[in-house]
Amino acid sequence: MAGIAKSSQINRQTTQIIECLFADDDEVNSRRFNGDLETDSPMDEEEKFDPVPIADKLKEVAESLNQDAKFKAALDDLKLALGQEAKGAFSRSVNALVQTQISQQAVDVAPEMQLIKVCFAFGLFVKKSCPELKIKAQSAVSTLLYNSRVVTWVTQQGGWEKVREDIEGI
Repeated sequence: MAGIAKSSQINRQTTQIIECLFADDDEVNSRRFNGDLETDSPMDEEEKFDPVPIADKLKEVAESLNQDAKFKAALDDLKLALGQEAKGAFSRSVNALVQTQISQQAVDVAPEMQLIKVCFAFGLFVKKSCPELKIKAQSAVSTLLYNSRVVTWVTQQGGWEKVREDIEGI
């Protein structure tokens, strides 16, 4: 399985990354992988996977998106809608923003990467500004990222570790 990521593995890793986004900072810090840790048996690829650096990088990207005035306006609209119909409003808002110039500043960025970036930006916004809606937002991010198009794309890239390298290049 070296270099080839399977959809089921991508789904598990996606869940771990989303959990890191919505977890409290103390909880994330306790999950950080210690590469110096010695084990009695060799670790397989799944055990070696550390979602924290990927989630941290996506949080950085999300923070930069959250500074954009047009993006902030869309987030304010989302905040109003979240109280009414959270999951549907979240999905519609993410999909609308993926289509805007805000998320398409880099023409060479894959639409799936744009979707991932916008999902994390919205998720982080909800986590910080509407903590009571954190569970609904986490569910909406999961639904959007489990989209077969995203899972297929992450799989084609070679998994989340390779996607993280692409994010670092942004």
